[in-house]
Amino acid sequence: MRFKPATSSARHLTCAALFLLCAFILVPSFVAGAWAQMGPGAGVAENAGGTANTGGETLRKGWMVVQLLGGLALFLYGMDHLAGALRVLAGSKLRLFLGKMTRNRFVAVVSGAVITALLQSSSVTTVLVVGFVSAGLMTLQQSIAVIMGANVGSTLTAQIIAFQINEIAPVLIAVGFAAMFFIRIERWAQLGRAILGLGLLFFGMGMMGEAMEPLRHYQPFITVMAQMTNPVLGIAIAALFTALVQSSAATTGIVIVLAGQGLLSLDTGIALIFGANIGTCVTALLGTIGKNREALRTAIAHVAFNVVGVLIWLPLTPLLADIVRDITPSHGGAIASGAGHEDIARQIANAHSIFNILNVVLMIGAVPMMARLIKQIVPDNAASGRSLDAKPKYLNNDMIHTPAAALAVMKQEVLHMGDIVRDMAQQGRHCLLHRDPRHLQGIAEQDDGVDALQEAIVAYAVRLRHEDAAPADRARLEELVAVANNLEAIGDIVSEELADLLTRLSRLGREPDGETADGLITLFRDAETALQSALHALADEDGPRAEALIASKAAFSARLDHMQLLIAQKVGNSEEDVKLYRLKFR
Repeated sequence: MRFKPATSSARHLTCAALFLLCAFILVPSFVAGAWAQMGPGAGVAENAGGTANTGGETLRKGWMVVQLLGGLALFLYGMDHLAGALRVLAGSKLRLFLGKMTRNRFVAVVSGAVITALLQSSSVTTVLVVGFVSAGLMTLQQSIAVIMGANVGSTLTAQIIAFQINEIAPVLIAVGFAAMFFIRIERWAQLGRAILGLGLLFFGMGMMGEAMEPLRHYQPFITVMAQMTNPVLGIAIAALFTALVQSSAATTGIVIVLAGQGLLSLDTGIALIFGANIGTCVTALLGTIGKNREALRTAIAHVAFNVVGVLIWLPLTPLLADIVRDITPSHGGAIASGAGHEDIARQIANAHSIFNILNVVLMIGAVPMMARLIKQIVPDNAASGRSLDAKPKYLNNDMIHTPAAALAVMKQEVLHMGDIVRDMAQQGRHCLLHRDPRHLQGIAEQDDGVDALQEAIVAYAVRLRHEDAAPADRARLEELVAVANNLEAIGDIVSEELADLLTRLSRLGREPDGETADGLITLFRDAETALQSALHALADEDGPRAEALIASKAAFSARLDHMQLLIAQKVGNSEEDVKLYRLKFR
């Protein structure tokens, strides 16, 4: 098992986020420090070496920056490993909940919450929803409900982060590393990867906390943070940071670290959490680039839900703060001991949970109205009809990193390919029954499309094979590739063999007798029906139906052999009779 490098875009986003973090946390306080130094009565003196005295202690700004950057990098890297391992461990369960997303809105909310808890990212869930809507696998109403659930699921991450078990982080890292590299059982290795990710997450938070600890006594920084009592400013800063890093979990982690050091009040932390909820909508908007209008509607619904939720609770922030103080158990002790700071961190996590859960409760009944309003804002295109064209319409590269979702759209593409092959078979039967070659050109063009679809599905599968996936998902991938290959072979038979057969029959100038023709057409229809049943079994994942089809193969082969025997008995001695016999059972 190997560590996999991040993508280029992810690296760029992470670097940008790190620099923004420095700008957000350190630059204002340092500028304020320089200003204070020039003013009368400055309480903090800064020397030429780039350090500042904070009540007898030296504030080493360069080292603080290094610790902050390193801590945030470890935090994000740990989140990536934790989410990747959970995706693999979830496996079929994740695919199960993905399948349930298309039920009623309440089931969709639960599915969205569970999927986000498994993926550890509401942004990933939103991208998946946009992809499903774009492919026509989910309605706008269903997508709104899933996004509501995703917001609830994201609160689990905040609750985990709020534990702040930095002391045992090295133990988690050691145990996780050992399990990853020394245990050969895939499931245990992935569990080790999850533990390693959790350890890196808490270790990174610990580094950030140590870097920020001196700021508790640095007056310019305290002055800057005091200005954060303006909730609108806090929302704007958190939204900007979250939009840049594309992870509300990263923003939540930083807020909890600041609160744990006593650098944030509960009201300010709640405002920053509000901003993180708005900033995470940017991921959904970016995911709509190149997609259809349904995908754009879904992204707008995400923005509307989160912004309306913040507007509802913004004037009620003091009330929300009072609620979480009442329901959060207190560790007791003086603030100086740090216990009060831990309480604020947990209170912020609880506020995050209450905010998102109550928003769903308040707005779940308005989902149909929201869907209608958004459809009026973003109307349908004039030409939005769906046709059976042989172009990939479900494969979505945004889902590659979530194998369960990628397999879902890959299955839909295989079914799309099967529909085209079935249509080819129907046209082929018509040509054979009526000796009508007019459809042959269309069948040949459809076969070219089927070949292109098969190539696209195989290329998608190749990319998916490089992702971490559960053994069951890998087996499922190979099954879908095998189905696509078989469908492509059927398309070739219908297109190439049928055209050749009709051409040679017309050259012979002879027709089979009525009994033979009826028998052959019946066999053709039965084969076509079996193809349709196989596609239904794949669509519904109906194991018994698939087994029944496999069991019926022997009976069909026996009927084919019997028909061949009857025709053989009618064959005459002429050369034309022999050629006709060969054509019937090539």
